[in-house]
Amino acid sequence: MKPNLIYKFISAVVLGALFGSYIHHDYVRWAQLGREAFLAHQAARFNQYMSPPHPIALTVFASTVMIVGALAIYEVLAFALARMSGAMSGDQTAR
Repeated sequence: MKPNLIYKFISAVVLGALFGSYIHHDYVRWAQLGREAFLAHQAARFNQYMSPPHPIALTVFASTVMIVGALAIYEVLAFALARMSGAMSGDQTAR
């Protein structure tokens, strides 16, 4: 496996672990607050964000910005891991 692919795989695992721990934290928080608090929050969220129609252009633009941001973070993390390990210094043909 190329060194760059290893660092991209490690980056994906790190980002997945961070996202998974965030989701777990959210589950624990809502479990502590209770069912009624969760349902009230979801009802308010529906009324604020889902009930009024949004233009499709805004939704597509916001989704594109989010994906580009997530991919940029992933690539920067992979680059930083490769740079810290010294894989990018020296022979550039190994990529």
